[in-house]
Amino acid sequence: MPKQIIIAEQHRIAAVFSEDQIQELIVATGSHQVGDIYLGIVENVLPGIDAAFVNIGDAERNGFIHVSDLGPVRLKRNSGAITELLTPQQKVLVQIMKEPTGTKGPRLTGKISLPGRYLVLMPAGRGVNLSRRIRSEDERNRLRALGILIKPAGMGLLVRTEAEGVSEEAIIEDLEVLQRQWESVQQQAASTRAPALLDRDNDFIQRVLRDVYSSNVNRIVVDSASGLKRVKQHLVNWNDANKLPQGVLVDQHRETTSILEYFRVNAAIREALKPRVDLPSGGYIII
Repeated sequence: MPKQIIIAEQHRIAAVFSEDQIQELIVATGSHQVGDIYLGIVENVLPGIDAAFVNIGDAERNGFIHVSDLGPVRLKRNSGAITELLTPQQKVLVQIMKEPTGTKGPRLTGKISLPGRYLVLMPAGRGVNLSRRIRSEDERNRLRALGILIKPAGMGLLVRTEAEGVSEEAIIEDLEVLQRQWESVQQQAASTRAPALLDRDNDFIQRVLRDVYSSNVNRIVVDSASGLKRVKQHLVNWNDANKLPQGVLVDQHRETTSILEYFRVNAAIREALKPRVDLPSGGYIII
């Protein structure tokens, strides 16, 4: 089913439409965003719930991490009790897996993952995994064999759906970018005073296209001339033919009404935030 992507880069909000209905909303406006990587400091350990609070630089709220999400720290010490794994003032490398809400700080994980266009690199992971949406057995075998050949020692790889039908050269190039990103994180972690933000996906347009663009997208609308240029450049770079993919129209929004109002994205956000949800049967629930 054809889809269109609306990108309001100025507001760091994007929406995916299908049949005039919003299917997915991407908002990246908070001070702590999913995917951010921090060098944090353990503030206190809570053995009763097998968890700890980690200072990542927010004066009001610490991040929360459960023992099951410690990843490499847990594997290195081969222990199940969090008091044997973490101590106050210990430095830990963490990634935000859930943004803060209300008075609660962000949910953290030690299982770092770096998403690319075709691959997800998991520095503390194991093996090669493939997206279930890759149906062709021949293609699965090709991608699995390639993944085994190129996987860095001691790391894990997830092959994304977008890798289907893509050349080996493009996939290897994607991996090289992710490896350089991970090397940068490690270098900063070794030389930076904690707490500190080490890595953030600052290119909002690239992030949106990487996460939601697929072959069934037939239109992309962006709110600026510079954004339009970057959308086209990303699509050309990801296309083996080195040109814009066929069947997709890339537009700049030129109406006087803002892009979020024109496409009723703001209205959808307001509706989603209402506490009352009407049901098809005529009833309703209050959240």
